[in-house]
Parts: sequence; structure tokens; C-alpha cells
Amino acid sequence: MLTRMKYLILLATSFMFVGCATVTESGYYWGNYSETYYEYIKAPSEQTVTNHLNELNDIVDTSKKKGLKVPPGIYAEIGYITAKRGDSDNSIAYYRQEAELYPESKGFIERLIADNK
Repeated sequence: MLTRMKYLILLATSFMFVGCATVTESGYYWGNYSETYYEYIKAPSEQTVTNHLNELNDIVDTSKKKGLKVPPGIYAEIGYITAKRGDSDNSIAYYRQEAELYPESKGFIERLIADNK
């Protein structure tokens, strides 16, 4: 459990630095990811996690509307938060979307799914 949390924090931190710009040069839309993630980590509460989850969903929606690829880790983070809220089936669906979009993450995602069962 601690190892999985370390991976997610590392993953989220790396995306936070990449996500400083709304649309990066690589063509990813990050919205207000940095701000909501910082608030979520700084003062964890149901409100800050909900705000961050809403931002993640907005990133997915806006990326699709703009014809952009959803940034790496976004589906995995939605899946993680969804799993923490007890919705195992939906969390696995989000994990699978991440692995489908970023096949290089498949090994990591399979471990998250295995831990989720």
C-alpha cells in the first residue's frame, strides 16, 4: 500500500511540474491541475479531493473537446481517487483507459488493478 502511494505521489508530482502550463508544447491540456493538486496535498480533505477530481474530469473533457490526447496519468489518478472512495469497478475502468492510452504504463497499471481486487 505504501509503495503504491509512493508511485502515485511520484507520478502526480512529475505531472504537476509538467502541468504548469495550460497546454504544453507537447499538446497536453492541464487546466488548473497544479493548483488543485497542491491544495489536495497541502490540506487533504473531502473538499480538496473533490475539487481535484473535478479538475481531472475537466482536463479529460476539455482535452477531448480540443482534440488533444488526455495527459499521461490523468486516468490513473481518477482511478486511484475513485478506488479510495470504494468504487472498485469504475476505478479499474479508469486504470484500463490509462493503460490503453499509454501502453508503456501497463505494468504499473496492472499492479494497481491487482491491489484493487
